[in-house]
This record gives sequence, C-alpha cells and structure tokens, in this order.
Amino acid sequence: MQMRKSLLLVALVLAGCSQLPAPEQVSPDKVRSPEPAAQQVQEEVVPDSDTTEAIATNFEQIFIDSDISFTGTLPCADCPGIQYHLNLYRDGRFEVRQQYLERGDINIIKGIWLLEKRNLHLVNQQHTLPAFYFSNNNQLAMLDLAGKPISSALNYQLKRETDFIKLDTRQPMLGLYFLNDNQATFTLCQSGESLPVANTQHHLPMMRHYQQDERFRNNAVIATLVGRKQDNAQGETQLLIEKFEQFWPNAVCPDPYAPGQIQGIVWRAEKLAGRYLPQQLNVRMIFDSQDRLYGFAGCNSFNGSYKHQANRLNVAGLASTQKYCSNSSDVEQQFTSSLQAADRAEVNGDKLQLFKDNNLLIEFKPALN
Repeated sequence: MQMRKSLLLVALVLAGCSQLPAPEQVSPDKVRSPEPAAQQVQEEVVPDSDTTEAIATNFEQIFIDSDISFTGTLPCADCPGIQYHLNLYRDGRFEVRQQYLERGDINIIKGIWLLEKRNLHLVNQQHTLPAFYFSNNNQLAMLDLAGKPISSALNYQLKRETDFIKLDTRQPMLGLYFLNDNQATFTLCQSGESLPVANTQHHLPMMRHYQQDERFRNNAVIATLVGRKQDNAQGETQLLIEKFEQFWPNAVCPDPYAPGQIQGIVWRAEKLAGRYLPQQLNVRMIFDSQDRLYGFAGCNSFNGSYKHQANRLNVAGLASTQKYCSNSSDVEQQFTSSLQAADRAEVNGDKLQLFKDNNLLIEFKPALN
C-alpha cells in the first residue's frame, strides 16, 4: 500500500514537469514590424565659389593657378616710398615695376617666383628683391632679411587687384646711342645691355639729330630718353623709344667704382634746399671738359660757363630757353639761382654737392637712367 502511494506521487510530479504552456495568441494588429536599419546621413555639398576657395586656401598652402597682380607703396629709407606693381604668372614667371617716389628711379625686373608654402620668393640674378608672405589670397606682406614678418606701424602690404593689370614697362634710360646705315643700337649705362632700336616715329627725330651733328657721326654718344623693351616677331628684344630727350656730348657712363670727378658725368638733381625735387621734372646737368655746363632744369634747357679748381666753383653767363611751365617754373628758377650762387663743389661718395658759405644748396647723383 505504501509502495502504491509512492509510485502515484512520482507519476504526478513527472506529469507536471512535462506539461508546456499553450502558445499566446496574438492578434494581427499587434504584430510589430522589425526595427528599420539606421538611415545614412547625407553631407551637404557646398559648391565652389570665390569665398569657399579663399577659406580653403587661407589656412593651407597658396596655389597660383592664374595670372595675378599686386600693387601698393612700401616704405623707403631715403624717399617717401616705393610704388610696387607685381605680376605673378601661372607659368612661374614674374615682372615687377619699382618706382622710387621723388627720386625718378624706375626699375623693371623680371625673373621666376618660388612658393614655399605661403612664402613667396622673387628670383633674379642681377637684383635682390624682398620676399613676401601670403597673409591671405588677396594680400602679400613683406618679410625682413631673416624671413620674418615685419612688425611696424608702417604699411608693408601689397594688395591683389581684382583684375590682372599689364605692367607699364616704360622707363627713363641713359646710355650710348650709335647709328650706322640707319640701324641704331642703344647700350644702357646701368646694365651694359645693348639693344637694337626699332625705327618708329619717336626714333626719327633722334636719328635726324644724330645725322645732322658732325660731332656725333661714327661715335657713340650718351643720350637720355624714355623707352621700353619689347620682343619683335623673331623673338629679338629691341628698344622702342617713347620720347627722345637729348644728347650729352663728351659724357660717359658713370663708373660707380671710380667716383671723385665732376666732369663728363650727367648729374641728376636729387635735392634742392634739403628737399627732394619732384621726380617728373628730371633736372639734369653736365660739366664738360671745356669749362662749359649745360642741362635741363625741368622745363627749359640751359647752358653757361664755369670754373672749378680746388673745390672752388664759379658759374657765370647762365642762359636758358624761355618756355613757361606752370608745374615747374618756380622750382626751375630756384634751381638756376642756386646753381649760380654756389661757391664750392665736392664729390662725396656718389653725390655731387654744391655749397654757398658752407650751406648745402643742391645735391646731385649720377644719372643712370
């Protein structure tokens, strides 16, 4: 009896363990759809524009992929400033025009540019030019000799022009002119470069003047003019004369390594009564070996006689043409009066200085152009 109860208890336990709950009946409207995959976020693409390109490059490297122009006036140690016009060409060339304000000096320099990240180097074998730093795409900052940005209240910036501007390559020139069978050459005193002269309308008056003066025939004569270099159809560089000024008989190219003489040099007046003369007047003169002097005072040509011995100077018999020029006549009168009043002339370094009672009246430098 006891055995039968035990078997019955075991049977009931096994039956309880083997019974599974009935599956839950879920209505169709309660069936949940599977979770959707995460959606991909589409980045908004901003189209290229001047603004986006500037932002992209202002903080990275600079790329010069078009011809561009920069202009501005940079400080100068001994003049009011240097006007710059710098053209960078996408093929790696550059051209720059430097104009020294109130000094009459204009340099046209060509070469290749090198870009080191944001530093711009202008390379020319004859001239040393400053390096610049791209502050941004539209501005160049001049660097010092150590290659560092210049910290100053003065403006050392060149700004990019909106449009590319062709360089003005005209400049005053001084050199040796020689004519043979209507073919002329001009050798620049400053560089020694010899150029064939194109037979243009502005060259004809110069050619006739040379042919009519017996002193000039078969001789190279110092001349001053305004001209520009240009390649012809054959690729030859020639000189195009824009304006002929005058010949300077018995003059020579100035020798920067042998200063000390006043004769035979075309002198350009730099300062009058301590102030720079306006560059556009281009006041020049020469003391020749025959005790004669002549020159151009900004409006009129003049000539006279002089005596120079042991630095003592005496100018006499000064005569000039009588044109009136509203922008130069006052300066011209002051210059000619000071020239006649001078009692002493000294060459100090590359400067010719005229004094009256130890007071400096006029300061000249050899005309190189």
